[in-house]
Amino acid sequence: MISLAAPMIAARILASIQESVDAVFLGRVSAADLAAPVAVWPLLMVFNGLSFAVTTAAVSMVSQLVGARRYEEAEAAAGKLMGLMLILAVLGAAAVALAAPPVFKLLGLPPGVYELSVAYAVIDALGLPFMFTLFFFNATRSSLGDTRTPFKLSSLSSLLNLALDPPLIFGLGPVPGLGAVGAALATSLSRAVAGGVALYLLLTGRGGLRVRPRLPDAATLRYVASTGGPIAGQQLLVSTGFLVMMGIVARLGEAVMAAYNLGLAIIHLVQTATWGFSSATATMVGQALGAGMTGRARRVALTGIAIVSGVLAAGSTVLYLAAGRVVVLLTDIPEVAEISVEMIRILAPGVPFLGAFFASMGVARGSGWTLVMSLLNIARLWLLRIPLAALLALHLGWGHTGVWTAMTVSNVVAGLLAAGWVLKGSWARPRVKRIGPKGEAKTVEARLN
Repeated sequence: MISLAAPMIAARILASIQESVDAVFLGRVSAADLAAPVAVWPLLMVFNGLSFAVTTAAVSMVSQLVGARRYEEAEAAAGKLMGLMLILAVLGAAAVALAAPPVFKLLGLPPGVYELSVAYAVIDALGLPFMFTLFFFNATRSSLGDTRTPFKLSSLSSLLNLALDPPLIFGLGPVPGLGAVGAALATSLSRAVAGGVALYLLLTGRGGLRVRPRLPDAATLRYVASTGGPIAGQQLLVSTGFLVMMGIVARLGEAVMAAYNLGLAIIHLVQTATWGFSSATATMVGQALGAGMTGRARRVALTGIAIVSGVLAAGSTVLYLAAGRVVVLLTDIPEVAEISVEMIRILAPGVPFLGAFFASMGVARGSGWTLVMSLLNIARLWLLRIPLAALLALHLGWGHTGVWTAMTVSNVVAGLLAAGWVLKGSWARPRVKRIGPKGEAKTVEARLN
């Protein structure tokens, strides 16, 4: 699990550093520029749910077929899923660009933030097909147990983004600084490069499955609907919920929006272990269930939760103690810094529980039994966080303190319930039945090795 997770954690660290550097640079332009990316993020996540549906199906189907040594079927299934992913990517990009103006008006963003957010969303949408391709590549390679190649491509994207940020945000020579718009350009260009390389590797099959995009058939669509459908549905509702949360935060002013962005960037840096171990757990659970090793799948699930919770408990403790020192390195806007420190110290105790929640989500993705965790994720936001944030922040007058408190309470409750679901063990049965001899598809197996 550690060997699988380590490259993904390293890639996530780089991505979090890039996210933090973005916040540092934009925080030195203006509060509006710092607030724009966090205003756009929930809208993008609404349409990213389309990709999550396909990648969830890919992780479940491909890992279980590989665990059963049915390699040629894994290649064929991946081709149909990739075709579906590319169609959704183009539709999603157009939808983001069209939806941004009316959605941001509905949220009541301050005028300066609104203009920057619309421009940011349109530019980010242009890179969506490349991002979807990279997501799909990472999912299929991780399902094979290869997390090093996804690490290399994700690192390429993050490093290129870091290199493009300064000249595009602040300007270089006769080229004027573009602020938040420059940050969006840097992100889209870096994704285009990494996504192009991922597409080449998928088509050629170098070191992995050779994936040829094709139109999905009815059986593939049914599988995506049954395994990825709950994930897509919960992503749609959760992302819509984050838009509602953004509306609550926006009512508290530009400084709170900027602090929200800065605080999330710092928290995400501490959470880097979550993404790696969640993906490793999904891969190992899927392969174990595909090979008929139910006991191993259960041990993998419990190990994943224990490791993530332990690592994040240590990291959040350090962050709580060092919050003030960290924040002043990232912004020189006093009001934003003060609010960010408060946000981090209130969120820190709930971070280990959020880690347990996402490790449990990895179990759901690997096994293919995603409905319960999807419903829990929806409840975490709509039944806990949003009502509690509105009550505390707006009706009881707690302001931004109420928002941070609601976030922590929802994370703790969801983490405990998710761990209980994993312990119950109703997920420990494969979605893809094992058929066919172990020795089939020797040519594909040779290439994989």
